[in-house]
Amino acid sequence: MTGPTTNTTGPLSIVIDEERETERGWSYIVTLSWKSRGTTEHEITLSWVDHDQLTGGTTPPSQLIERVAEIVASAMGVDEMPARFDVSSMRRAIPEFQRLVNA
Repeated sequence: MTGPTTNTTGPLSIVIDEERETERGWSYIVTLSWKSRGTTEHEITLSWVDHDQLTGGTTPPSQLIERVAEIVASAMGVDEMPARFDVSSMRRAIPEFQRLVNA
């Protein structure tokens, strides 16, 4: 895997625009800025269960969402990254997701 300085598929910046609690966890609106591609907006949901399984409950949910957005963006790129997704779906879709979260 290449480092952030040579990554051509990942975003240049990730900004959390909105955070709200839901019945099962949290929902975030996140804006990603891409090199020469402008910005994209994504809704990412995170359950309490996934938060606890991925971080042991020690990392703030917003920090986990930033990391997840970075991982998904790097794995899928601007053209394939879904506008809406749940963290659990990315856990299944991206190989070594857990390791990447904790890297």
